[in-house]
Amino acid sequence: MTRTIQSREQLDLLDWQGPDTVVAYDDVLIRANSRAGRLARAISVTLDTCGRSRRDIADRMAEPAEFSFADGEIRMARFTAAFYRDPEESSAGGLFAAISDSLTHALTAADALVDQGILACQTILSPLAIPVALAGAVSGMLSEASGVWDALISDSAQPVQDAASSAQATLAAGVTAPATNSDTTYADAVSAALAGVPAALANASATSDTAAIAPSAQVADGVTLTADPQAVTTVLLSGAVQLGDAAATLSDTSTAPSSVLGLGVIARLMAVTQAVASAASVTYVSQQDAMSGRDALLDAIDALGTDIENAAALGAAFAMSRMWGALRDLRTAVIADYSDRIGRLPAVISVTLGAQVSAWLVAYAVAGDAPSDVETVMEDLVTRNDLIHPALAGPGALDVLDLTS
Repeated sequence: MTRTIQSREQLDLLDWQGPDTVVAYDDVLIRANSRAGRLARAISVTLDTCGRSRRDIADRMAEPAEFSFADGEIRMARFTAAFYRDPEESSAGGLFAAISDSLTHALTAADALVDQGILACQTILSPLAIPVALAGAVSGMLSEASGVWDALISDSAQPVQDAASSAQATLAAGVTAPATNSDTTYADAVSAALAGVPAALANASATSDTAAIAPSAQVADGVTLTADPQAVTTVLLSGAVQLGDAAATLSDTSTAPSSVLGLGVIARLMAVTQAVASAASVTYVSQQDAMSGRDALLDAIDALGTDIENAAALGAAFAMSRMWGALRDLRTAVIADYSDRIGRLPAVISVTLGAQVSAWLVAYAVAGDAPSDVETVMEDLVTRNDLIHPALAGPGALDVLDLTS
């Protein structure tokens, strides 16, 4: 929200203690700056929403206020300030009553799980002198992770490859165990190496800026390639599965199997949390598409939970209860976020055709006369049912987007 204060009455809303007489310009600036601190703390103002309603809201500053003065405007100071609006607390009960912003809640839960992964790595790699077996477990897991990501990313779009190249190089280089492990530097380097590629992929999927002239490597058949969030999420989820399998296989031959499984949990955890972040940028067309995306994330979270159980059974040294709590919170947050998104999407219905007809006829029958709706339904029908030509729809059952649902 941006407010421009143009009268003394409006200034009084913020308990303004400005001058009552005309003072020198420099003095006005000094007085204004001295009161800028008032806007750095939570305040209550009344928001007039274009004449629809008036409501009291508690605001927090999004950025510092800017003050301005004019020679022809005596006894008036102008300032522009941007506020965050604190959402109203829900009075409803139930599991999701305390969740006011489902997306922010999901990303916050993912960050909390990443924190637990970093702490777990610090615990596993806490000995003052790193044993040879433990150093070998670290090198082996980093090497396995590097192979997993290299194989998956090599088939991705060029922007994805470019975004992950630096992190891939860091992961491939590995981390050398120090002679004396007196702090968390070694552990932090290992966790950063395991998190680097997934984080780079998630960041690439969230970037919307596109160059006016793309590099030749990022153009195929005249089309500029982008880091599609859905494709990136799929890569991250595939990586999570393969990292879990790699850790299980490596633990069978390692002399420090519990450490290998613990590091495998951390590697998989980084992939799963970044998949949640990447999925936040996915635009779903229908309720069914969103439910499929939700189920894929929940399956990945549940599989990570199984890995945590297996690591605990072998005596992996980190705080299992806290990681379990963070994992549970992430699962709840993902369900809440997707429940919100699914509720705002149209459904997909099944339409049975007795003969082969044009997809346009089906789209008109379902979407009505609005040209934009008909085009949307027709294009989705062709893609969703993998039709070889729009004129060749049916016979049989077709999945059709119902924009009226």
